[in-house]
Amino acid sequence: MRKSWKIGLGCAVVLIGGAVGYTLWADARAPLDAERILANSKLNGRSFKGEVVEVRADDSLLHAYLMEEHSVPLAAISFGFDRAGSAYEPKEGVALMVESVLLDGAGRFSRKDLREMMKEKGIKLAVSAGDDRLTFSLSFVKKFEKDALEILKAVLYEAHFDKEDIELARRQLAMLRQQQSESPQYQLGRLVDEKFYGTHPYGQEGIPDDEVLAKVSVEDMREYLKDFMAKDTLSVGIAGDMDRAESEAFLTQAFARLNEKSKGADLPEFKPDWKAPKAIEKSEVSAQSLVMLRTSGVARLDKDFYPLLVADYVFGGAGLSSRLSMAVRENEGLTYGIYSFLNSNDAGDYWQIYFSTTPDNTARIFELLNAEYANFYQNGLSAEELEIAKSSLLSSFNLRFSSVAVIAEMLEQMQVQKLGIDFLKNRQSQVQAVTLEQVNEAIRRRLPKTLMEGDGARVFEIMGTARKN
Repeated sequence: MRKSWKIGLGCAVVLIGGAVGYTLWADARAPLDAERILANSKLNGRSFKGEVVEVRADDSLLHAYLMEEHSVPLAAISFGFDRAGSAYEPKEGVALMVESVLLDGAGRFSRKDLREMMKEKGIKLAVSAGDDRLTFSLSFVKKFEKDALEILKAVLYEAHFDKEDIELARRQLAMLRQQQSESPQYQLGRLVDEKFYGTHPYGQEGIPDDEVLAKVSVEDMREYLKDFMAKDTLSVGIAGDMDRAESEAFLTQAFARLNEKSKGADLPEFKPDWKAPKAIEKSEVSAQSLVMLRTSGVARLDKDFYPLLVADYVFGGAGLSSRLSMAVRENEGLTYGIYSFLNSNDAGDYWQIYFSTTPDNTARIFELLNAEYANFYQNGLSAEELEIAKSSLLSSFNLRFSSVAVIAEMLEQMQVQKLGIDFLKNRQSQVQAVTLEQVNEAIRRRLPKTLMEGDGARVFEIMGTARKN
Protein backbone atom coordinates (compact mmCIF):
# COMPACT_ATOMS: atom_id res chain seq x y z
CA MET A 1 0.00 0.00 0.00
CA ARG A 2 1.23 3.49 -0.83
CA LYS A 3 3.07 5.55 1.78
CA SER A 4 3.49 2.71 4.25
CA TRP A 5 6.12 4.52 6.30
CA LYS A 6 7.80 1.58 7.97
CA ILE A 7 9.77 3.60 10.49
CA GLY A 8 10.80 1.72 13.60
CA LEU A 9 13.77 0.88 15.77
CA GLY A 10 16.11 -0.48 13.11
CA CYS A 11 16.65 -0.41 9.38
CA ALA A 12 18.39 -2.26 6.56
CA VAL A 13 18.81 -1.45 2.89
CA VAL A 14 16.21 -3.27 0.85
CA LEU A 15 16.96 -6.33 -1.26
CA ILE A 16 20.23 -6.04 -3.08
CA GLY A 17 22.20 -3.25 -1.51
CA GLY A 18 20.33 -0.82 -3.70
CA ALA A 19 19.05 2.62 -2.95
CA VAL A 20 15.47 1.57 -3.46
CA GLY A 21 13.98 1.94 -0.01
CA TYR A 22 14.19 0.36 3.37
CA THR A 23 12.76 -2.30 5.60
CA LEU A 24 12.88 -2.95 9.32
CA TRP A 25 14.66 -5.28 11.63
CA ALA A 26 12.33 -6.48 14.35
CA ASP A 27 14.23 -4.66 17.09
CA ALA A 28 17.40 -2.60 16.92
CA ARG A 29 18.16 -3.47 20.53
CA ALA A 30 19.18 -6.94 19.36
CA PRO A 31 22.29 -6.58 17.15
CA LEU A 32 22.41 -8.45 13.86
CA ASP A 33 25.48 -10.69 13.74
CA ALA A 34 25.46 -11.47 10.02
CA GLU A 35 28.77 -13.32 10.08
CA ARG A 36 27.64 -15.72 12.81
CA ILE A 37 24.26 -16.38 11.17
CA LEU A 38 25.88 -17.04 7.82
CA ALA A 39 28.56 -19.31 9.28
CA ASN A 40 25.87 -21.53 10.81
CA SER A 41 23.63 -21.63 7.75
CA LYS A 42 23.48 -23.61 4.53
CA LEU A 43 24.42 -20.41 2.72
CA ASN A 44 27.94 -20.44 4.15
CA GLY A 45 30.42 -20.37 1.29
CA ARG A 46 27.75 -20.16 -1.39
CA SER A 47 28.56 -18.08 -4.44
CA PHE A 48 26.72 -17.29 -7.63
CA LYS A 49 28.40 -18.24 -10.89
CA GLY A 50 26.08 -17.41 -13.71
CA GLU A 51 22.95 -19.28 -12.69
CA VAL A 52 20.77 -16.39 -13.85
CA VAL A 53 19.63 -16.57 -17.47
CA GLU A 54 17.32 -14.42 -19.54
CA VAL A 55 14.28 -16.02 -21.13
CA ARG A 56 12.20 -14.42 -23.86
CA ALA A 57 8.80 -15.04 -25.41
CA ASP A 58 6.17 -13.40 -27.61
CA ASP A 59 8.73 -12.34 -30.25
CA SER A 60 10.98 -11.06 -27.44
CA LEU A 61 8.38 -8.56 -26.24
CA LEU A 62 8.29 -10.51 -22.98
CA HIS A 63 11.42 -11.37 -21.04
CA ALA A 64 12.42 -12.43 -17.55
CA TYR A 65 15.43 -13.34 -15.43
CA LEU A 66 15.38 -16.97 -14.36
CA MET A 67 17.25 -18.81 -11.60
CA GLU A 68 16.53 -22.53 -11.64
CA GLU A 69 16.45 -24.39 -8.33
CA HIS A 70 15.09 -27.91 -8.62
CA SER A 71 15.89 -29.19 -5.13
CA VAL A 72 12.33 -28.50 -3.96
CA PRO A 73 9.12 -28.53 -6.08
CA LEU A 74 8.36 -24.84 -5.56
CA ALA A 75 8.38 -21.89 -7.94
CA ALA A 76 7.92 -18.15 -7.53
CA ILE A 77 7.16 -15.37 -10.00
CA SER A 78 7.72 -11.74 -9.04
CA PHE A 79 6.65 -9.11 -11.55
CA GLY A 80 5.66 -5.51 -11.75
CA PHE A 81 4.97 -2.56 -14.01
CA ASP A 82 6.97 0.68 -14.03
CA ARG A 83 5.19 4.05 -14.05
CA ALA A 84 2.05 2.37 -12.71
CA GLY A 85 2.06 3.28 -9.02
CA SER A 86 -0.13 5.74 -7.21
CA ALA A 87 2.09 8.70 -8.16
CA TYR A 88 1.22 8.00 -11.82
CA GLU A 89 -2.47 7.16 -11.52
CA PRO A 90 -4.77 9.19 -13.78
CA LYS A 91 -7.29 9.66 -10.96
CA GLU A 92 -6.48 9.80 -7.26
CA GLY A 93 -7.32 6.62 -5.38
CA VAL A 94 -7.53 4.30 -8.39
CA ALA A 95 -4.32 2.34 -7.72
CA LEU A 96 -5.21 1.88 -4.06
CA MET A 97 -8.72 0.65 -4.86
CA VAL A 98 -7.32 -1.79 -7.44
CA GLU A 99 -4.91 -3.15 -4.85
CA SER A 100 -7.75 -3.48 -2.34
CA VAL A 101 -10.25 -5.43 -4.48
CA LEU A 102 -8.28 -7.09 -7.27
CA LEU A 103 -8.15 -10.43 -5.43
CA ASP A 104 -11.82 -10.35 -4.43
CA GLY A 105 -13.00 -12.57 -7.23
CA ALA A 106 -12.01 -13.03 -10.86
CA GLY A 107 -12.99 -15.19 -13.80
CA ARG A 108 -14.88 -18.27 -12.62
CA PHE A 109 -13.81 -17.67 -9.01
CA SER A 110 -15.84 -15.83 -6.41
CA ARG A 111 -13.88 -14.23 -3.60
CA LYS A 112 -14.56 -17.29 -1.42
CA ASP A 113 -13.69 -19.74 -4.17
CA LEU A 114 -10.45 -17.93 -4.94
CA ARG A 115 -9.27 -17.95 -1.33
CA GLU A 116 -10.26 -21.57 -0.77
CA MET A 117 -8.50 -22.79 -3.90
CA MET A 118 -5.29 -20.92 -3.05
CA LYS A 119 -5.35 -22.23 0.50
CA GLU A 120 -6.08 -25.81 -0.57
CA LYS A 121 -3.32 -25.92 -3.18
CA GLY A 122 -0.71 -23.74 -1.47
CA ILE A 123 -0.88 -20.94 -4.02
CA LYS A 124 0.08 -17.46 -2.83
CA LEU A 125 -0.76 -14.35 -4.82
CA ALA A 126 -0.33 -10.76 -3.66
CA VAL A 127 -0.61 -7.34 -5.29
CA SER A 128 0.74 -3.99 -4.13
CA ALA A 129 0.40 -0.48 -5.54
CA GLY A 130 3.42 1.51 -4.42
CA ASP A 131 4.32 5.06 -5.34
CA ASP A 132 6.15 4.06 -8.52
CA ARG A 133 5.09 0.55 -9.51
CA LEU A 134 2.23 -1.94 -9.47
CA THR A 135 3.76 -5.24 -8.31
CA PHE A 136 2.66 -8.86 -7.95
CA SER A 137 4.12 -11.93 -6.29
CA LEU A 138 3.01 -15.48 -7.09
CA SER A 139 4.32 -18.72 -5.60
CA PHE A 140 3.08 -22.27 -5.94
CA VAL A 141 3.84 -25.95 -5.57
CA LYS A 142 4.99 -27.15 -8.96
CA LYS A 143 2.23 -29.71 -9.47
CA PHE A 144 -0.34 -26.92 -9.11
CA GLU A 145 1.29 -24.62 -11.67
CA LYS A 146 -1.69 -24.92 -14.01
CA ASP A 147 -4.06 -23.80 -11.25
CA ALA A 148 -1.78 -20.94 -10.27
CA LEU A 149 -1.61 -19.75 -13.86
CA GLU A 150 -5.39 -19.91 -14.21
CA ILE A 151 -5.84 -17.80 -11.08
CA LEU A 152 -3.23 -15.28 -12.21
CA LYS A 153 -4.78 -14.81 -15.64
CA ALA A 154 -8.24 -14.43 -14.12
CA VAL A 155 -6.97 -11.73 -11.77
CA LEU A 156 -5.06 -9.85 -14.47
CA TYR A 157 -7.77 -9.91 -17.12
CA GLU A 158 -11.12 -10.84 -15.57
CA ALA A 159 -11.35 -9.16 -12.14
CA HIS A 160 -14.94 -8.93 -10.93
CA PHE A 161 -14.86 -5.62 -9.02
CA ASP A 162 -18.23 -6.43 -7.48
CA LYS A 163 -20.10 -3.58 -5.80
CA GLU A 164 -20.20 -5.25 -2.38
CA ASP A 165 -16.45 -5.90 -2.46
CA ILE A 166 -15.75 -2.29 -3.39
CA GLU A 167 -17.96 -0.99 -0.58
CA LEU A 168 -16.28 -3.31 1.91
CA ALA A 169 -12.85 -2.14 0.76
CA ARG A 170 -13.85 1.51 1.19
CA ARG A 171 -15.04 0.84 4.75
CA GLN A 172 -11.84 -1.01 5.58
CA LEU A 173 -9.70 1.77 4.15
CA ALA A 174 -11.63 4.36 6.16
CA MET A 175 -10.90 2.38 9.34
CA LEU A 176 -7.25 2.04 8.39
CA ARG A 177 -6.99 5.75 7.67
CA GLN A 178 -8.34 6.48 11.16
CA GLN A 179 -5.90 4.04 12.73
CA GLN A 180 -2.98 5.56 10.83
CA SER A 181 -3.91 9.06 11.93
CA GLU A 182 -3.22 7.93 15.49
CA SER A 183 0.25 6.63 14.65
CA PRO A 184 3.20 9.01 15.18
CA GLN A 185 5.16 7.13 12.53
CA TYR A 186 2.43 7.84 10.01
CA GLN A 187 2.26 11.45 11.17
CA LEU A 188 5.95 11.82 10.43
CA GLY A 189 5.46 10.28 7.00
CA ARG A 190 2.69 12.70 6.19
CA LEU A 191 4.75 15.63 7.42
CA VAL A 192 7.58 14.67 5.06
CA ASP A 193 5.16 14.16 2.16
CA GLU A 194 3.41 17.48 2.66
CA LYS A 195 6.40 19.70 3.46
CA PHE A 196 8.98 18.09 1.18
CA TYR A 197 6.90 17.15 -1.87
CA GLY A 198 4.06 19.66 -1.57
CA THR A 199 1.80 19.52 -4.63
CA HIS A 200 3.92 16.90 -6.40
CA PRO A 201 2.15 13.50 -6.72
CA TYR A 202 4.37 12.12 -3.94
CA GLY A 203 2.74 14.58 -1.58
CA GLN A 204 -0.69 12.95 -1.89
CA GLU A 205 -2.38 11.28 1.05
CA GLY A 206 -1.64 7.56 1.17
CA ILE A 207 -5.29 6.73 1.80
CA PRO A 208 -7.53 9.43 0.30
CA ASP A 209 -10.66 10.47 2.14
CA ASP A 210 -14.07 8.86 1.64
CA GLU A 211 -15.19 11.44 -0.90
CA VAL A 212 -12.18 10.81 -3.15
CA LEU A 213 -12.49 7.02 -2.96
CA ALA A 214 -16.23 7.20 -3.65
CA LYS A 215 -15.45 8.79 -7.01
CA VAL A 216 -13.34 5.82 -8.15
CA SER A 217 -15.55 3.76 -10.46
CA VAL A 218 -15.27 0.22 -11.78
CA GLU A 219 -14.56 1.71 -15.19
CA ASP A 220 -11.67 3.72 -13.71
CA MET A 221 -10.12 0.56 -12.29
CA ARG A 222 -10.53 -1.45 -15.48
CA GLU A 223 -9.04 1.35 -17.57
CA TYR A 224 -6.12 1.68 -15.15
CA LEU A 225 -5.26 -2.01 -15.45
CA LYS A 226 -5.60 -2.01 -19.23
CA ASP A 227 -3.56 1.16 -19.71
CA PHE A 228 -0.82 0.70 -17.11
CA MET A 229 -0.13 -3.05 -17.25
CA ALA A 230 1.86 -3.32 -20.48
CA LYS A 231 4.71 -5.33 -21.94
CA ASP A 232 7.09 -2.39 -22.30
CA THR A 233 7.06 -1.61 -18.55
CA LEU A 234 6.95 -5.21 -17.29
CA SER A 235 9.82 -6.77 -15.32
CA VAL A 236 9.68 -10.44 -14.29
CA GLY A 237 11.79 -12.60 -11.98
CA ILE A 238 11.33 -16.39 -11.92
CA ALA A 239 12.95 -18.66 -9.36
CA GLY A 240 12.60 -22.28 -8.36
CA ASP A 241 11.50 -25.47 -10.07
CA MET A 242 11.06 -24.13 -13.61
CA ASP A 243 13.39 -24.55 -16.57
CA ARG A 244 13.84 -22.25 -19.54
CA ALA A 245 11.12 -23.83 -21.71
CA GLU A 246 8.61 -23.83 -18.86
CA SER A 247 9.42 -20.21 -18.08
CA GLU A 248 8.96 -19.14 -21.68
CA ALA A 249 5.61 -20.90 -21.78
CA PHE A 250 4.55 -19.23 -18.54
CA LEU A 251 5.46 -15.78 -19.86
CA THR A 252 3.41 -16.33 -23.00
CA GLN A 253 0.36 -17.70 -21.22
CA ALA A 254 0.39 -15.10 -18.44
CA PHE A 255 1.29 -11.89 -20.25
CA ALA A 256 0.69 -12.20 -24.00
CA ARG A 257 -2.69 -10.46 -23.65
CA LEU A 258 -1.15 -7.28 -22.24
CA ASN A 259 -1.00 -4.17 -24.39
CA GLU A 260 2.41 -3.55 -25.93
CA LYS A 261 2.74 0.07 -24.72
CA SER A 262 1.88 1.58 -21.36
CA LYS A 263 0.09 4.91 -21.06
CA GLY A 264 2.04 5.80 -17.95
CA ALA A 265 3.64 9.23 -18.43
CA ASP A 266 6.73 10.60 -16.71
CA LEU A 267 6.28 12.33 -13.38
CA PRO A 268 6.46 16.11 -13.13
CA GLU A 269 10.00 17.30 -12.44
CA PHE A 270 10.76 17.66 -8.74
CA LYS A 271 13.46 19.90 -7.30
CA PRO A 272 13.81 19.75 -3.50
CA ASP A 273 14.10 22.98 -1.56
CA TRP A 274 17.13 22.23 0.60
CA LYS A 275 17.04 25.71 2.16
CA ALA A 276 13.61 25.33 3.76
CA PRO A 277 13.43 25.54 7.58
CA LYS A 278 12.65 22.67 9.90
CA ALA A 279 9.11 21.30 9.65
CA ILE A 280 7.62 20.44 13.03
CA GLU A 281 4.21 19.35 14.25
CA LYS A 282 2.98 18.38 17.70
CA SER A 283 1.51 14.95 18.29
CA GLU A 284 -1.15 14.31 20.88
CA VAL A 285 -0.80 10.53 20.53
CA SER A 286 2.90 10.16 21.32
CA ALA A 287 5.14 11.00 24.27
CA GLN A 288 8.17 10.49 22.05
CA SER A 289 9.46 12.81 19.34
CA LEU A 290 10.21 11.28 15.95
CA VAL A 291 12.73 12.97 13.69
CA MET A 292 13.64 12.43 10.04
CA LEU A 293 16.56 14.23 8.40
CA ARG A 294 16.87 14.06 4.61
CA THR A 295 19.60 15.22 2.25
CA SER A 296 20.67 14.37 -1.29
CA GLY A 297 21.70 10.77 -1.97
CA VAL A 298 23.11 8.75 -4.83
CA ALA A 299 21.58 6.93 -7.79
CA ARG A 300 21.92 3.16 -7.84
CA LEU A 301 24.08 3.08 -10.98
CA ASP A 302 26.25 6.03 -9.96
CA LYS A 303 29.96 5.23 -9.60
CA ASP A 304 29.79 6.59 -6.05
CA PHE A 305 27.03 4.21 -4.97
CA TYR A 306 29.19 1.53 -3.38
CA PRO A 307 31.60 3.99 -1.71
CA LEU A 308 28.64 5.82 -0.18
CA LEU A 309 26.94 2.54 0.77
CA VAL A 310 30.06 1.70 2.79
CA ALA A 311 30.17 5.21 4.23
CA ASP A 312 26.51 5.03 5.26
CA TYR A 313 27.08 1.66 6.94
CA VAL A 314 29.81 3.10 9.14
CA PHE A 315 27.98 6.31 9.97
CA GLY A 316 24.50 5.04 10.76
CA GLY A 317 23.59 1.92 8.81
CA ALA A 318 25.34 -0.71 10.93
CA GLY A 319 22.80 -0.80 13.73
CA LEU A 320 24.22 -0.68 17.24
CA SER A 321 27.82 -0.60 16.06
CA SER A 322 27.45 2.53 13.88
CA ARG A 323 29.04 5.82 14.85
CA LEU A 324 25.65 7.41 15.42
CA SER A 325 24.42 4.62 17.65
CA MET A 326 27.60 4.60 19.71
CA ALA A 327 27.51 8.36 20.24
CA VAL A 328 23.80 8.78 20.90
CA ARG A 329 22.55 5.48 22.30
CA GLU A 330 25.49 3.64 23.83
CA ASN A 331 27.37 6.61 25.28
CA GLU A 332 24.45 8.77 26.42
CA GLY A 333 21.35 6.56 26.31
CA LEU A 334 19.23 9.14 24.51
CA THR A 335 17.39 6.79 22.11
CA TYR A 336 16.56 3.16 21.47
CA GLY A 337 17.58 3.58 17.86
CA ILE A 338 19.20 6.04 15.47
CA TYR A 339 20.19 5.03 11.97
CA SER A 340 20.85 6.24 8.44
CA PHE A 341 19.87 4.70 5.13
CA LEU A 342 19.88 5.29 1.38
CA ASN A 343 16.46 5.73 -0.22
CA SER A 344 15.24 6.36 -3.76
CA ASN A 345 12.07 6.78 -5.73
CA ASP A 346 11.33 7.91 -9.27
CA ALA A 347 11.53 11.56 -8.16
CA GLY A 348 14.99 11.45 -6.60
CA ASP A 349 17.72 9.87 -4.48
CA TYR A 350 18.11 10.65 -0.80
CA TRP A 351 20.18 9.92 2.27
CA GLN A 352 18.11 9.87 5.44
CA ILE A 353 18.64 9.72 9.19
CA TYR A 354 15.94 8.75 11.66
CA PHE A 355 15.67 8.68 15.44
CA SER A 356 13.10 8.85 18.20
CA THR A 357 13.58 10.27 21.68
CA THR A 358 11.90 12.28 24.41
CA PRO A 359 11.22 15.89 23.40
CA ASP A 360 13.71 17.28 25.92
CA ASN A 361 16.53 15.19 24.42
CA THR A 362 16.05 16.20 20.79
CA ALA A 363 18.37 19.21 20.94
CA ARG A 364 21.15 17.17 22.55
CA ILE A 365 20.89 14.47 19.89
CA PHE A 366 21.22 17.11 17.18
CA GLU A 367 24.38 18.37 18.89
CA LEU A 368 25.87 14.88 18.89
CA LEU A 369 24.65 14.19 15.34
CA ASN A 370 26.24 17.35 13.97
CA ALA A 371 29.49 16.71 15.82
CA GLU A 372 29.68 13.14 14.51
CA TYR A 373 28.89 14.30 11.01
CA ALA A 374 31.55 17.04 11.10
CA ASN A 375 34.18 14.42 11.95
CA PHE A 376 32.74 12.04 9.35
CA TYR A 377 32.81 14.70 6.62
CA GLN A 378 36.21 16.16 7.45
CA ASN A 379 38.17 13.01 8.35
CA GLY A 380 36.24 10.22 6.66
CA LEU A 381 36.55 6.57 7.62
CA SER A 382 39.52 4.77 9.07
CA ALA A 383 41.09 1.79 7.33
CA GLU A 384 39.74 -0.48 10.08
CA GLU A 385 36.19 0.84 9.68
CA LEU A 386 36.39 0.30 5.93
CA GLU A 387 37.38 -3.34 6.29
CA ILE A 388 34.74 -4.07 8.95
CA ALA A 389 32.03 -2.47 6.82
CA LYS A 390 33.02 -4.33 3.67
CA SER A 391 33.24 -7.62 5.55
CA SER A 392 29.72 -7.19 6.94
CA LEU A 393 28.25 -6.10 3.61
CA LEU A 394 29.84 -9.11 1.94
CA SER A 395 28.79 -11.61 4.61
CA SER A 396 25.21 -10.42 4.91
CA PHE A 397 24.51 -10.46 1.18
CA ASN A 398 23.82 -14.19 0.98
CA LEU A 399 21.35 -13.94 3.86
CA ARG A 400 18.94 -12.35 1.43
CA PHE A 401 18.54 -15.63 -0.46
CA SER A 402 16.11 -17.04 2.07
CA SER A 403 13.43 -18.41 -0.29
CA VAL A 404 12.56 -18.73 -3.95
CA ALA A 405 10.05 -15.89 -3.49
CA VAL A 406 12.78 -13.56 -2.25
CA ILE A 407 15.09 -14.63 -5.08
CA ALA A 408 12.36 -14.00 -7.66
CA GLU A 409 11.86 -10.51 -6.26
CA MET A 410 15.60 -9.91 -6.40
CA LEU A 411 15.71 -10.99 -10.04
CA GLU A 412 12.88 -8.61 -10.82
CA GLN A 413 14.63 -5.75 -9.03
CA MET A 414 17.82 -6.42 -10.96
CA GLN A 415 15.87 -5.44 -14.06
CA VAL A 416 14.05 -2.51 -12.47
CA GLN A 417 17.34 -1.04 -11.22
CA LYS A 418 19.12 -1.95 -14.48
CA LEU A 419 21.84 -3.85 -12.64
CA GLY A 420 22.39 -6.38 -15.41
CA ILE A 421 22.04 -10.13 -15.57
CA ASP A 422 25.53 -10.65 -14.09
CA PHE A 423 24.82 -8.64 -10.93
CA LEU A 424 24.89 -11.66 -8.60
CA LYS A 425 28.30 -12.63 -9.94
CA ASN A 426 29.75 -9.12 -9.68
CA ARG A 427 28.16 -7.53 -6.62
CA GLN A 428 30.62 -8.94 -4.09
CA SER A 429 33.66 -7.92 -6.11
CA GLN A 430 32.25 -4.41 -6.46
CA VAL A 431 31.97 -4.08 -2.70
CA GLN A 432 35.40 -5.62 -2.16
CA ALA A 433 36.97 -3.21 -4.65
CA VAL A 434 35.91 -0.10 -2.72
CA THR A 435 38.97 1.76 -1.43
CA LEU A 436 39.38 4.13 1.49
CA GLU A 437 40.28 6.93 -0.89
CA GLN A 438 37.09 6.39 -2.90
CA VAL A 439 34.89 6.44 0.21
CA ASN A 440 36.39 9.53 1.79
CA GLU A 441 36.53 11.41 -1.49
CA ALA A 442 32.87 10.57 -2.24
CA ILE A 443 31.81 11.77 1.22
CA ARG A 444 33.37 15.19 0.70
CA ARG A 445 32.26 15.51 -2.92
CA ARG A 446 28.71 14.16 -2.78
CA LEU A 447 27.42 14.90 0.73
CA PRO A 448 26.64 18.34 2.21
CA LYS A 449 29.26 20.05 4.39
CA THR A 450 26.87 20.06 7.32
CA LEU A 451 23.55 18.50 8.25
CA MET A 452 22.23 21.75 9.66
CA GLU A 453 18.69 22.59 8.59
CA GLY A 454 18.57 25.01 5.69
CA ASP A 455 22.16 24.15 4.74
CA GLY A 456 21.64 21.27 2.33
CA ALA A 457 19.44 19.15 4.60
CA ARG A 458 15.76 19.08 5.56
CA VAL A 459 14.57 18.24 9.07
CA PHE A 460 11.10 16.94 9.94
CA GLU A 461 9.92 16.37 13.50
CA ILE A 462 6.78 15.05 15.15
CA MET A 463 7.04 16.45 18.67
CA GLY A 464 5.58 14.22 21.35
CA THR A 465 3.20 15.88 23.77
CA ALA A 466 1.17 12.98 25.15
CA ARG A 467 1.75 11.99 28.77
CA LYS A 468 3.53 8.74 29.49
CA ASN A 469 1.30 6.16 31.17
